[in-house]
This record gives sequence, C-alpha cells and structure tokens, in this order.
Amino acid sequence: MTLILLRHGESEGNILRMIQGWHDYPLTARGHAQAAAAARRLSSVPASTLYASPLSRAWQTVAPLAAALGLDAIETPGFREYCFGEAQGMRWDDAVARWGLSDTDWGVGRVPGEEGMEAFRLRVATLFEELAVRHASDVAICVLHAGTLGAIVEHLCGLPLHHHAALYTGNCGIGVVEQVSGRPVIVMLNDQRHLATDER
Repeated sequence: MTLILLRHGESEGNILRMIQGWHDYPLTARGHAQAAAAARRLSSVPASTLYASPLSRAWQTVAPLAAALGLDAIETPGFREYCFGEAQGMRWDDAVARWGLSDTDWGVGRVPGEEGMEAFRLRVATLFEELAVRHASDVAICVLHAGTLGAIVEHLCGLPLHHHAALYTGNCGIGVVEQVSGRPVIVMLNDQRHLATDER
C-alpha cells in the first residue's frame, strides 16, 4: 500500500489569510504553477487511482496531474478541509475576537456551525482506512488540504482527539504513507523539491 498525499496549491484564501474551510477559494497563478510542477514530479508514479477533495483549490490542483497520468480524478468529499462554520471567510484574528476564542476553543462547538473535531477526525480516518484496504497492493494519489493531512497524521500517530500534530505542510507539499511490517507508516512529509524557490 502506498498513498501519496498532495496538498493543494496556493489559493486566494491562503494569500488573504482567511479561514477557508469549505469556502471555495480558487488557486492563484502561483498555485496553478505549483500544481503543474507537482504534476511533472508525480507523472511517472504508477498510480492506479487519483482522488481529490471537491473544493476548487484541490480540484484545480488535481487537473494537471489527472492529465499527466491519464486518469479521471474521483471526487472525494471525505477529504474536504475542516468545516469552520460561520468563521469561514473571516480572518483568523476577527474570528478570535468575535467569539473570544483561545487556541483550545476550535473544534469544540464555540463557533456556530463548525463541524467539530470528533466528527472531522472520524470522517478523515474512516476514509483513510478504507483507501488503505482498497489500495493494499497498489498506489493511489490523494489531493487534499493541510487540515485533512494533519488529521491523517494524528490518526496514524494515535494522538488524542484535541491534540494536534505540530507540523507544517506547504502548498503542493507531498506526503507518503506506506505499509511497513503490516501497518501504515508515514515515510515522507512536506516534500517540496519539485517547486522552484519562489514557488515555496
């Protein structure tokens, strides 16, 4: 089993430093260049299947990769970013001020309409485990989000529900999970060697 986890390219929400969640920000010109570079990097991977979050920033990232591999990407809602409810489309500082949030107040229902960390972790972990079984003997590529990738890492490391992995994943950073001695192991995170210095 090999699952390649590709974060989407730079989005307009990234540039504006917005809380994106399920808000549908498209890629910037830089994001499109990053996606093209990732497609070139992964074009020789013998992937059987290509999955992508349906959000625009992920779907636009997967387009050049699908063309390079000759695969039709499968829309995968389970890999959408965390839903921040009414905070989506706001700046982080504005949301903190509006609801009086501390670092530990996210994901516990303080923001109206947010998904909740338990539901999010379960959603992502369930899909990851399904794909690990489905692709036990081949390779699949998943285009997703920083929060989704973090949830996978937290699941694999067995972190408690509201303990978050202290990791940074840049736009179009690549992670790899492989089956080692009968269990999934993270063998790569945030590989951006395919990006030019000004694209990182």
